[in-house]
Amino acid sequence: MQKTLLGSSLWYGGAALFFAFLLAPLAILIVVSFNPVAMVFPPQGFTLKWYATILDKPDFLQAAWASTILGVATALLSTGLGVLAAIGLQRQRGAARAFVSSLLMSPLFIPAVIVALALFQIIFMMGLVNTIWTLLAAHVVVTLPYPLRNVMAQMEGFDVRLEEAALTVGATPRQALWRVTLPLLKASIIPSLIIVFVLSWNNYTVSIFLANKNWTTLPLQLRAYLQYEYEPFVAAMSTILIVASIVLLLIVDRTVGLGAVRKRD
Repeated sequence: MQKTLLGSSLWYGGAALFFAFLLAPLAILIVVSFNPVAMVFPPQGFTLKWYATILDKPDFLQAAWASTILGVATALLSTGLGVLAAIGLQRQRGAARAFVSSLLMSPLFIPAVIVALALFQIIFMMGLVNTIWTLLAAHVVVTLPYPLRNVMAQMEGFDVRLEEAALTVGATPRQALWRVTLPLLKASIIPSLIIVFVLSWNNYTVSIFLANKNWTTLPLQLRAYLQYEYEPFVAAMSTILIVASIVLLLIVDRTVGLGAVRKRD
């Protein structure tokens, strides 16, 4: 009995230390964003001036807007292609399905730097370097496995007879897709959109190779700034991003429910 209690205490204690190790930097970051004095901890007071300072940084606002546009476009394209690929793969069998699925999933298993270098080499050989379209295409490539995996996981329990019934009563294949298949896949499509947006927004490895001075994303702008100086407005901006991520998580919970996502996985 005592050994059981000791084992449970050690397990819960270890888990608590692990989560404290993960969350402590975020907590410190949020606290620093309200500190009126830079580079001083513990805080010397409370202020919102660093949040107001963000509005005086046009380079960062432009980078945030660029990241938002890129993230939305990547989310729509990557999720759309992932849904179509998942539907197509689900209807195939044999070696061809395994090969195509492994090929599309490969960015998950290959180090991000290698993927970025390979994409840069291909784009350089095509003479398409320093364009927003190549950056968008690269983001789609590295994020495609996530919606593909989510949708394929849900389609494992998908009843194809529903599509067949729609076709039987006169629906066209396109109508069956839009009115039957996609609504039933909502529980995987909506989280995929949000996940891909966040991944694209935070992507640094691919963007550092393919972005240009006319289209700088927020992670690149933050990295360039932190190379030479530091002000707590960076912590304030990071806090805003943390809050935005929590809001997106709540949106998923309100639309499809986090329980449904866990059950699907």
